[in-house]
Amino acid sequence: MPSAPQTQSASRETPAGSADYYRPTCPGLYATSFVPGVDETIFTPAQLQKLDFHVECHLSTAFVTAKSKWVVPGSLLKSSKNDGKKGNITFAMPVTEKTTVTGVSVQMKNKRFSSGVVATKDTSNMKGKRFGRNTAAPLPSHPEVFALSIPGVPSGETVDVQVTYFQPLAFENGAYVFRAPCTLPDGSVHVNVSLAKVVSVMATSRSAYADAVQVFSPSHPIAIVQQGAGVTQVQLDPVKREQWRNTDFVMAMPVWGGDIAAAGVQQPPGLGDGDTRHSFAITIAPPKPEFVNPFPRDVIFLLDRSGSMGGGIMDAARGALIAGLKDLGPQDRFNVCAFDNLQVYFADDGLVDASGDSRDSAVRWANHHCQARGTTDIMTPLARSLEIFKKNARPGSVPFVFVITDGAVADEREICRFVKQSFKQAAKNGLPEGVTLPRVCTFGIGRYANHFFLKMLANIGRGMNGAAYSPKNVQPEMSELLHASRIPILTDIAVGIPDSKNGVEIYPSVVPDLFAGSPVMISGKCAGGLPQTIEIQARMAGGAIWQRQIPIAMDLQNNAMTIPLDKVFIKQRIDLLTAQAWLSQENVLVDEVIQLSLKHNVPCAHTKLCAFEISEKNEAAMKDAKKGGNAVSYAKYAVGGAAGVMVIGALAGADFGDVGASLANASGAVAGLGQVLGSIDLGSFDVPDFGCIADCAANAPCLEPLLSCVEPCIESGGDLIGAVGGVVAGLLGAVVGGD
Repeated sequence: MPSAPQTQSASRETPAGSADYYRPTCPGLYATSFVPGVDETIFTPAQLQKLDFHVECHLSTAFVTAKSKWVVPGSLLKSSKNDGKKGNITFAMPVTEKTTVTGVSVQMKNKRFSSGVVATKDTSNMKGKRFGRNTAAPLPSHPEVFALSIPGVPSGETVDVQVTYFQPLAFENGAYVFRAPCTLPDGSVHVNVSLAKVVSVMATSRSAYADAVQVFSPSHPIAIVQQGAGVTQVQLDPVKREQWRNTDFVMAMPVWGGDIAAAGVQQPPGLGDGDTRHSFAITIAPPKPEFVNPFPRDVIFLLDRSGSMGGGIMDAARGALIAGLKDLGPQDRFNVCAFDNLQVYFADDGLVDASGDSRDSAVRWANHHCQARGTTDIMTPLARSLEIFKKNARPGSVPFVFVITDGAVADEREICRFVKQSFKQAAKNGLPEGVTLPRVCTFGIGRYANHFFLKMLANIGRGMNGAAYSPKNVQPEMSELLHASRIPILTDIAVGIPDSKNGVEIYPSVVPDLFAGSPVMISGKCAGGLPQTIEIQARMAGGAIWQRQIPIAMDLQNNAMTIPLDKVFIKQRIDLLTAQAWLSQENVLVDEVIQLSLKHNVPCAHTKLCAFEISEKNEAAMKDAKKGGNAVSYAKYAVGGAAGVMVIGALAGADFGDVGASLANASGAVAGLGQVLGSIDLGSFDVPDFGCIADCAANAPCLEPLLSCVEPCIESGGDLIGAVGGVVAGLLGAVVGGD
């Protein structure tokens, strides 16, 4: 079961403004200063009066409202005068790469700020002038910090801040797990003030099952507030307040049992909702691993070793790959491919048994061959993997291919269509008895990867998708994905939901497999609602059919939960629709994504979260306008109009990637070189490191080093000269021209 995090701050003996951190430890107000030498921002906290968390864990998603009250010492304020009388303070909170911030509001004695989601195409006139800016470019973002500068704060001012966000619950050792960042930084609270007077947590958990939800906390003593069918509400136990620790709050909700469990829940549409369909969710929970007979697996790991994977990223990915190799069981078979624009395989002749010796040999092979170099070609190794599975088909096993990359490639849509057509043709031709189509799992690293391509590829391939946007998270996130797929329990799951003629929308459209480390969650909309019971069928190890009639409960929101069911899975719905829009290039789907984003106030790839100053009168009018369910023009209510609205940072999550940037990073060269390379087909040539070209371009006067670094290209073959010649000529022109 999950353990409590290490206490980051226990003494709280330093005065406000005297303690520094490289990350905020809880949602709050901080003075910030950048330290160039370590490329980090220091966060110095103000004085905390109160921090309240209200949490609603609905199925597999946690919705959080965090309210805090702070007093800001003049010594923390920043301004052009720096006189300590009035200036800026920063609201900051720690987030994970899966956190979606949906709103932030700030209230002072004579000033208030609010936020809203705006279509990206409508942000060009939003300059953020009320925040001391004069540009529509979004503020820079960090994948582990959400931050917003609050201007014009008087010394000693009391500031109330509220932030709302949601995130998927982690699944660890058979339990859904929620974590609230409520560690108080040193100096934020006087040492003689007890935690119970400052911190409060009220958390509600809702499942689709009729039994009360099991809840426990490894970090804090908790007390049950209320408990009923499918719902449990807890709070920090006031009786045991002396046992409270200054650490993050952790709540676990176990689901592992002695058998597979499945249930469903649905809600009618809300009053005034233009979409009259019912929302529904169906969950299938795995049993404890000791109660299952897992499928044997055939696994091929495809690890990107292009130049952009250099340094810590490659080391972390290799470490996770090695952990995945060690997770293989004696009943499994495997292969490993390290790819750039070329490919090298651990086993040339297909799949090898996962014996101890072969796994040890693969680990040594990975340490030698998985070194960053070259550019990126995903299609070739993926196509060969599917061919290997076809030639080495084993009835009763589940084939998996894991695509691990940090780059974007030009033929991403062709890859998706190729896999989709390959599976369609295989199904049409008929699979041999007991043979399963391969599962395509994907893992994206960093900002250059097209995460929507990887989501779509995994959706087509009925596999899992994961991502890490900062180097230090690569190994844990990738290891989590590989470990979650270690024990397949059910495959080819079919849910008896009325067909699409009745207005059904299901996400994901292809139901994923059930693993011991990953429950199945299906959500959607259905005209008229689902019947009271539906049937689920799936295939078990050994070929037996698992079949279950499950009840569909009607949830009229008459319990402790206040989150509409259609919002629980809105992020999944938006992301998959965005991926579909990317693949099909249909603007009508993009418009649908934007409308969903605006309706539910959930920022996405086509919208931005924006902040603005607002008067009390206009804030009341804006809230009334939102009740109508239509998109709101925030510039109409903002102080200073559109020019006063500020676009907060880009999303830390999924993005469409950058082929040019991937190539520039892979080559070690300047960004312009990457953009040029993005239009060149390098075919099967072994691409040398172009890092020396970047050095020459930066230190232009001498042409001799530039020519010497091109010599390896000449040795690679005459045709490559034509591919690289334009790049070299362009760089030579820049050098000669003195640019």
